[in-house]
Amino acid sequence: MKHLLFLLALFLVGCSSSQFATYRPAGSNETNWQIYVNKSAIGNNFTVTINDSLVIDKSANFFTGNLEERSKYKDKEIKLIVTYTPGFLGIGAGYEAMVFINNELAGKFKF
Repeated sequence: MKHLLFLLALFLVGCSSSQFATYRPAGSNETNWQIYVNKSAIGNNFTVTINDSLVIDKSANFFTGNLEERSKYKDKEIKLIVTYTPGFLGIGAGYEAMVFINNELAGKFKF
């Protein structure tokens, strides 16, 4: 039973996916922001983490797979837009997530 639970946990961790990008606000001298976007394996939950701070944690719509969520980080507006593409007969199906900072595209991710 222990081995089955371990394998299930390992499978679920393996199914989640994380990608990252770097961003520096215009006119800023501070270090680049590390932007991580994570898609969970269960529930199609998306998280956006900037410099180890959780900024957005939201699930995509159950029926459409789409999501639009806003938040703030260091007085900048953060927006996550997720769209689901069903593909043709399931081929090419997946999610595209875009992160905008003050309406400037900071990263585009495919899951």
